[in-house]
Amino acid sequence: MGMSSTTYQVQGLCRDTMYMQVNSQIPEAPGDDEITNKELRLLQNLQNRTYLVVLDGLISISDWNSLFDMLPDTNGSRILLTTHLNVKEINHIDPQIAPMELPYLGMKHGEQLFCQRVFGAKEPPQIYWSKGYYEKVHNISTGLPLAIAVLAGVLRSKAIPMEWDDVFEQLQSNGQPKPVRSIWSLAFDDLPHYLKSCFLYFASVSDNVILYPDRLVRLWIAEGFVVPEKAETLEDVGFDYLKELVSRGLVQVMEKDAGGCIKLVSIHNLLHAFMESEAQDSSFLEIHHHANIANPNTVRRLAIQNYVDAYVYIPDAFPKLRSLLCDFAEDQRSSSSFGDLQPHSLWGNLAELCSRACSISENVDSNTLHGLHFLQGSRFLRVIDLNGLKMQKLPDEIGSIIHLRYLGIRNSNLEELPSSIYKLDNLQTLDVRRTNVGRTVDEFWEIESLRHVLAEKMLLPNCSVPLNNLMTLSGVVPSDLWDEKKCPLNSMIYLRSLSLSGITARHTTALSAALRKMEFLAYLNLSGEVLPSNMFTTTSMRRLQVLILYGKLEGINDLLGDRYVLPNLTVLHLNKLELSQQFVDKLALLPCLAEMELSVVSFSDTTMFFHDGFPSLTKLKLKEVSTIQELVIGKGAMPMLSILALYDCDSLNTLKVLNGLEPLQEVAIYNMPGIIDNIKLEDEKLFDKIKRLTTPMMVTDWGVVSGHFVRRADILHEQRITVASESCFSSMEDAGPGAWIKSSSE
Repeated sequence: MGMSSTTYQVQGLCRDTMYMQVNSQIPEAPGDDEITNKELRLLQNLQNRTYLVVLDGLISISDWNSLFDMLPDTNGSRILLTTHLNVKEINHIDPQIAPMELPYLGMKHGEQLFCQRVFGAKEPPQIYWSKGYYEKVHNISTGLPLAIAVLAGVLRSKAIPMEWDDVFEQLQSNGQPKPVRSIWSLAFDDLPHYLKSCFLYFASVSDNVILYPDRLVRLWIAEGFVVPEKAETLEDVGFDYLKELVSRGLVQVMEKDAGGCIKLVSIHNLLHAFMESEAQDSSFLEIHHHANIANPNTVRRLAIQNYVDAYVYIPDAFPKLRSLLCDFAEDQRSSSSFGDLQPHSLWGNLAELCSRACSISENVDSNTLHGLHFLQGSRFLRVIDLNGLKMQKLPDEIGSIIHLRYLGIRNSNLEELPSSIYKLDNLQTLDVRRTNVGRTVDEFWEIESLRHVLAEKMLLPNCSVPLNNLMTLSGVVPSDLWDEKKCPLNSMIYLRSLSLSGITARHTTALSAALRKMEFLAYLNLSGEVLPSNMFTTTSMRRLQVLILYGKLEGINDLLGDRYVLPNLTVLHLNKLELSQQFVDKLALLPCLAEMELSVVSFSDTTMFFHDGFPSLTKLKLKEVSTIQELVIGKGAMPMLSILALYDCDSLNTLKVLNGLEPLQEVAIYNMPGIIDNIKLEDEKLFDKIKRLTTPMMVTDWGVVSGHFVRRADILHEQRITVASESCFSSMEDAGPGAWIKSSSE
């Protein structure tokens, strides 16, 4: 388990983040449903089991005592803590265990990092060595990795030696290095004007929060930060801005998707503290935690961050307000502030599970529902983004805020949108995910400026005007009136992302016809009783990168003789389908497919054979694939496969991997007792690749962990990896970082 505790309640950590991570790995014991206290259930689930907890950012000894009291005293368990506390404070926690101080980088490793960030794989020029530049870098950065990376981001685009010497001169005063903070100031001043506002915008969210870049770019566009460029969409330009901030070391990439694109980003807490100060000093942004604004008459951009309450009092009038960004306590079990959570996915975003650790009561008192009455006095708003605020409806006055470009109401009790919303002629983004909004007035779909609509299950009526700017349509369901001529998707042919559920046989003809027109589609998620299958063969799907299907494919057998035209597909998830060996063989020809998941599907034979092909596949997951008894990966198949996961394939008892195991890093097997002994007897090399195993069976050289059985060697291996990664992160702190390892039972 890993988590970040800064600004969050320890009770929330145990009750939500830790409980969620443990519960996804450990099935509830019979009778546990009677226990409603999450802390007690967490304690019971971990009792007599070995566990490793990695905790970052703890700043309160009382919080530590509370957390430690909630965990069972189990022999061999460990808690690793990285913290801002100094050695003397850490000693107060437990004087019997000596803390480990994590040093900064030495000259050798620091220079390796610097050269990698500046020159990449190229050899530094001779003048770099002759002038001893890294010695100056080391003296200024004191070996702090973050400072080295940011300084490298400044220097990488500058000529040696002329401009480099100017940079070092700015950072030195009377021969003495300035504080590391001066590097942040220099890096900020060195940004092009179009990037400064984008960078400061990160101050609108709390530190230690992980962001989806799609939402971030949409906000930048609504704010007017993104400058249009010829032959590129505003979204493409915004992503270029983000990539430039990453290349300068100011934004950290937390995860990339299967195609190598940025999926999650974050800001280091040292940089976040700097930008928060810079944003407030320059009047770019007002940041408050309880909405106690001293002078609302002057505020132009307001961020309210409150992870204790879901209701705060907001003053009635902000006459000059342009942007309102609110982030409140939310229910971690069902939502995430910046996108969908997939905690049960083997290669899902565990970091997302750690980005929130607070919960709110499910019982909403009508007296605490927010009415947003202050909007009546804020007529110049361009951005409204409210996350976790308790509210059931928007005031009808929202229609008079004619400059509004971004309206986000997420994780709330919102039941409906006011009829006046159709008056928002400049609206670009509507985000009502994690709400109860089921439809909006038909006139809303005539707003030609719409670029992104994200909902849960919002009814999609027919459209009377072409929505040529609409790029994202997520969380919508079709009406019963669709036919080939009267289908709203015919007016949305420039979509890049489509997520549609509730599809039945009456929709497939119209949907098939619409898909043939969507030549820019990159993401497609369809769910229903019957789905069209022409996305595999139509030439309009050449740009498709992610395809997720839930339901039976209509006419798929008629397409087995055709060529599948998906040259850019990198992710394929198939759920509740009927598969044949011929269909699998056709998928093997897709050149860029990197991640494939087959879940709750039936297979036409007892042996699933990957003969050859799948040249780019790195991750394969099979879950509840019925009927198959044998899985064979042939010699010419999947040469890049690194992760293989098998879940609840009850009949599967034989696994043969014939293609060599060099790229294969991890095999995960869940709830499949019959296959383990067979692998051990038939293929010891494959058996050694098993890193995660949750199967209740006794084997002599296995130890009990988390209620199931994992080899002891793997536990130690995972501990070493976790300690190393956390140590690396902690060494980026400006103050002398400390790490402390606690054994529950010495």
